[in-house]
Amino acid sequence: MRVHKILSLSILFFLINAGCEKYNEQEKYKRPDWLPGKLYTTVSVQENLSLFTECLKLAGLDSILDVSGSWSVFAPTDEAIEKFLSENQYGSISEIPTNELIKITEYHVIQNPWSIEQLQNLSIYGWRTGSSNNVNSYAYKRQTMYKNPIEKYWVKKTRRKEMIVSDSTVADSYKKVFIQSRKYVPIFYDAYLDINALTSEDFSYYFNRPYERGNIYYAGAKVIRGDIFAENGFVHIIDRVVAPLSNAKELLEKDYPGESYKLFLEMVYWYYPEFMPNITATYNQPEVRYGGAMDTLWDLNYNNLAFALHSEQTGYEGPDANHSLVRQNGLFVPTDEAFRNFIDNILTVKSGFAHWPDYKSLPQDVADFVIAQNMKSSPLYPSSNQFRSIFRNKSRFQQDEENIIRKEFGSNCTFIGMNNYTPDRVFTSVTGPVFCRPEYTIFRLALQFSGTHNDIANHNGELYFFPINDYALQTDSSLLLNWINQDEYRYNFRVYNRAEQRMESQNSNTIRRRILNQVGTALPNGSANKEFIRTLGGNYITWDHTNNTIQGTLPSTFGYNGYNRTTNTPVPLSEPTDNGKVWSVNYWFNFLSSSMQTILSDYTEFYSLLNQAGLVDETSSELRFIEKGENYTVFVPSDLALKSFRVDTLNKEDLRRYLKNHFIKGEIIFTDNKKPSGRYFTANGETLDIRTGPDIIEISDKTGKPYIRIREKENATNIMATEFSTVTSVVHEIDKALTNF
Repeated sequence: MRVHKILSLSILFFLINAGCEKYNEQEKYKRPDWLPGKLYTTVSVQENLSLFTECLKLAGLDSILDVSGSWSVFAPTDEAIEKFLSENQYGSISEIPTNELIKITEYHVIQNPWSIEQLQNLSIYGWRTGSSNNVNSYAYKRQTMYKNPIEKYWVKKTRRKEMIVSDSTVADSYKKVFIQSRKYVPIFYDAYLDINALTSEDFSYYFNRPYERGNIYYAGAKVIRGDIFAENGFVHIIDRVVAPLSNAKELLEKDYPGESYKLFLEMVYWYYPEFMPNITATYNQPEVRYGGAMDTLWDLNYNNLAFALHSEQTGYEGPDANHSLVRQNGLFVPTDEAFRNFIDNILTVKSGFAHWPDYKSLPQDVADFVIAQNMKSSPLYPSSNQFRSIFRNKSRFQQDEENIIRKEFGSNCTFIGMNNYTPDRVFTSVTGPVFCRPEYTIFRLALQFSGTHNDIANHNGELYFFPINDYALQTDSSLLLNWINQDEYRYNFRVYNRAEQRMESQNSNTIRRRILNQVGTALPNGSANKEFIRTLGGNYITWDHTNNTIQGTLPSTFGYNGYNRTTNTPVPLSEPTDNGKVWSVNYWFNFLSSSMQTILSDYTEFYSLLNQAGLVDETSSELRFIEKGENYTVFVPSDLALKSFRVDTLNKEDLRRYLKNHFIKGEIIFTDNKKPSGRYFTANGETLDIRTGPDIIEISDKTGKPYIRIREKENATNIMATEFSTVTSVVHEIDKALTNF
């Protein structure tokens, strides 16, 4: 039995050895002929890639790509590199400075092996499944091998904040800013453009070549041959050299022939930087391992701006999603010359007016109007709504598309440079003096708090604006600024209610009504002693040219709900504006809300006749024939005039007709010569021949001769009736009864 076991084991060992021998003979691990090797070797054996092979070798990437890691290489053809050398005046690749060559070469390598198909199927959460309609399912940006080095920023501390300065001699210290990620590169394909409603023109707008459907583009370079397989990735051949795309900081720092954008960058550096220490990055520095001296590394953010200028990441970077793959920002900036023109001629004291001392002395909210709205959290493509709202549609902050002189697709934003700058209309409309003069801080912040700066700046027509300066508002406590957190720029408003003898908060709607009633919608022509100007709030202010005073339907008072009447004498602010004129006043305009029924009830005989004719609703006391929201001018005969006319002899139907002929429908006619003379329809459908003039209204008879002359008279003419705090009617007392005209 033992002999048989030994024999069996011998046979088994023989068979195993024979099998191994056969296995080795087949050379199972020998590289197949179709597999050229790793990435550098794969590039080197391709036709028409000899120059890029040289780039890889001189940049030191030959050993990296053939030793470790998984990558995708986008290799420019020899023709593409020769064109690049010619355009940049290099005689050969060796003439390119080493640092630049490394940047360019590394930018043609992205992390991980991606086939052409895979490049078009990645979402922020992983592979896209099915035909998703979610834009986040169509990632188009990839992280390249190239990463910017840690950057040093010179810092100056002022106004309780740290500002970035370009001149190290005026700096207090410096900070080294940690770079969070490598540079990204966009890869465009049909499905991405379609899901984002982008067009071929959007692509060509930035890359100066047409987008041909069915192709894939590495930034502005077209892939002309893809999916060349290597042991550790893919090689895709492209028809252009792609220089590393610049981020917003780098774009603003560049020196372009005849143009510069550094003034905008200086203002961003002055108003918005926010440094936070990055402890993890600090202690991951090589010096830590050897006990050497090291600088703290900082994260740099820009408070209140849409994105950080230097950051290659363009969206929330959570543990489960990378929004940088699908997100891009937008930036449009005027040249230094264009920007300086606005700063010197409008914003600061160089304009010749008592404006801000210089561009570094602006309050944060004004700086936001100058800087923040030039930066967007979405790219600016010509077909996008955002682009149209900035360059094509009429808006408060509209730029002229004809002024665009530079268009670049950056690594973290689309960039548009302009050789002319149209300031936000808060600086050029009638709100301009408020936004440019330091003594109007309370009123300026109230405009923004209530949103009325939009109504005023965007109004289509001429305006008269009557703002109140800080000293006047604080003196009578009619509007007080209450800072909740000044560092975070959070505030609200309070008033001292003199009738109630207590402090009260003011909500945005209340402040909105008050401010809109400080804005007239028509310019006075000065022909009448008293002119009546409708406000954006729906009331009327009265300008008395005999003594140059102005008020609402009630006199102004000292303080909010005050008892002591005051006189408002407007003082012109002479800055040029594009939609009207500005006068400073010391007090708010006050208004009385009084319905037409209330006013007419004071005319006992006339109101009695309205009741007698059945024209007054018994339940609501409203006039039955008056239409809500319609304007009326009412001529009310005195009691004596009605008695002399013997109205009591009219039957009910004639009485109705007679009374309704005292109501001009659809018009508010004052004694200020604003409305033209002519025939106006009454509420009964007939017409009255009305002639207007300075401080007078005439009603003519059938022959055209003046029958009634209504001269401006306090408490007898121009008595305004309101509906929901808006003036809808005016009442004039007449000393003759109207007859059948």
